Amino acid sequence: MTELNKSRFLNNLFYLMLVFSLLGPSFGFEFHNFKLTFFRLFFLFLILVFLFKVIRNINDVDLWSVLNFQHLKIIYPYLLFFFFWLCYGLLGLCWVKSLSLGLRYLLYLFMMLVLTVSIVYFSFSKSKAFFLMKILFFTFTFIIFYGVFESITLIHLPASRFFYVVSASVTSVFTNQNDLATCATLGLPFIISSLYMLNISPSKKLFIYFVGVLTLYILIATGSRSNTILALPTIIITLLAVLPFTIAKEKFTRKNLTLAFFAVVFALLFVSFMSQVFLSENARKSAKSKFASIFGVLLDIQESSWDLEDEEVVEGKTGQSATVRKYLILNGLNFLKKSYYLGVGPGNIEAHMKDAPKVNKVNMHNWWVEVLVNFGVVVFSFYIYLYFLLLKKLFFLFKAKGISNFVRFGLSSSFVSLVGYFFGAIAPSTAIHFVPMWLVYGLALTFLILGSKEVGLQKLT
Repeated sequence: MTELNKSRFLNNLFYLMLVFSLLGPSFGFEFHNFKLTFFRLFFLFLILVFLFKVIRNINDVDLWSVLNFQHLKIIYPYLLFFFFWLCYGLLGLCWVKSLSLGLRYLLYLFMMLVLTVSIVYFSFSKSKAFFLMKILFFTFTFIIFYGVFESITLIHLPASRFFYVVSASVTSVFTNQNDLATCATLGLPFIISSLYMLNISPSKKLFIYFVGVLTLYILIATGSRSNTILALPTIIITLLAVLPFTIAKEKFTRKNLTLAFFAVVFALLFVSFMSQVFLSENARKSAKSKFASIFGVLLDIQESSWDLEDEEVVEGKTGQSATVRKYLILNGLNFLKKSYYLGVGPGNIEAHMKDAPKVNKVNMHNWWVEVLVNFGVVVFSFYIYLYFLLLKKLFFLFKAKGISNFVRFGLSSSFVSLVGYFFGAIAPSTAIHFVPMWLVYGLALTFLILGSKEVGLQKLT
């Protein structure tokens, strides 16, 4: 009997779902007030076909082998946590302020967890994982290329918050600039690492390098402070720190170091040139003012009051962004305390934040605090513990001997991407349906399994 994850039809459905999960709501059909995206369509189709095949084989004495869940053994702690997370979310509906918001949020959580697990399930071998990475690379390339096109033409996709207005803001397939910037920083470690870790032809490396340069340009064009000032330097420092474990000593030659130096210099010069030529004057001024105001942001956070007595939004020297984010967190922690640290329930931060003082937004704009306030201390503690455990295992494996180049590339890139996301996670308004984050999580678990097989690791410790 053929395992389900080896079914060509199911694999094709999975790849289509994956592509459109990244391309987002701009691609689909709209019926009145309901948007049926291609992602939702292929997601539902994949679930139904998978269940149909399971039911058809339900009487098979070797059903477990047909499902081919054995290769997921190493990540059982994560699968158990995902199940617990959903169950706790269902329990949290008992005390939510808005049941509709809670149900919608849980649906998003279910879809993203299934998406994450499906990446691991269908990438059970190096060849499958390599094909998956190629699909993700070309999808990421489309996102970056459209961002460049958008920065020149100011033509926004329907998903963009600027679709109906003339704006120099760059969002590509996402709703806002921060989402695009976070996607860029999540993808950069894979782009950069592939240039010196994968055995691919010079022409392919040149194209990947070109995509990487354009990704840096897009980061500048978005003007995202958290990604450009915090996440990007963290990624670069981490990449340099893991370099001795990801490159053989014999490759540290003067020729290779000189080539790397000129590649970096050219990238910086080319990004600067593109920013001057292609970005509008307003876009350049906006980006410069944001980057120049980083210390002002810190001062606004420090100097503004730490109490929630006043009702009005505080206007700092750099505007409202920094102070509003600060009071979103303070209000959120206040909601958490009032919920006896059980959490306000899935998606119900928005319901509570509508009447909160000193804020004019309802999304938390911080993924870590969003998980904490929505689901409470217990779920958040497990989430953080498993996140650090994943980083620990990735670090242990990409240093180990006997790991193939491709798997070591996936392990180290996932590690660097997740480290950078510590800061990238404070940029999107919410990450519950921010697909790039869940994809990287899925890739990290995938390469954890592949790496564990290569070194003979039997359990996650």
